[in-house]
Amino acid sequence: MDIVDQSSDRSLLQLYASHRDLIAFEALIDRHQSGLLRLAHALLTDSHAAQDAVQEVFMRLCQQSSTLVKTASTSDSLGGWLCTVLRHHCIDLIRKRAFQKMQRMHIELQDGGPLTEHTNVDSDQLWGAVGSLPALERAVVVLRYRDGLSYQEIARQMGKTTTHVGVLLHSALGRLRQRPSLRAEHS
Repeated sequence: MDIVDQSSDRSLLQLYASHRDLIAFEALIDRHQSGLLRLAHALLTDSHAAQDAVQEVFMRLCQQSSTLVKTASTSDSLGGWLCTVLRHHCIDLIRKRAFQKMQRMHIELQDGGPLTEHTNVDSDQLWGAVGSLPALERAVVVLRYRDGLSYQEIARQMGKTTTHVGVLLHSALGRLRQRPSLRAEHS
């Protein structure tokens, strides 16, 4: 068994921070990568996004290795730090996805035109209006814009045809467009 395999996370990190020892850093990656990938996949439900998130965490470890070595106590867990950084990164990605879905819905509500910076519609108003839609229309809007499902996925889930899903979505967006509170105000 190699001496690197028996070293603690702290000593491997010290080797990397002080001498840029890539073998020590590789040992840290080997030690923590599979657990981080499982966590990222559980949070993001997308294997490519999970791999990217774990890479980002190891990049942050590279960037902050010297600081971590200086500030960490002997009882601090590198695995815990990695999981915390990964969790925060994944939460940021999830929030970004939700915001992008909301923007896409705003744009479609504005008849496909660009959403202006003068729009006073907030997500509470929008989802409140969605909540008042008939059940099937509400369901397709939620599945499409909150959950990000394709027409085919929605059709399978609801037992409808993709054409029917399209009709329901078109009808729902039409109802939402008619609401004065959801219209963009132009200056």
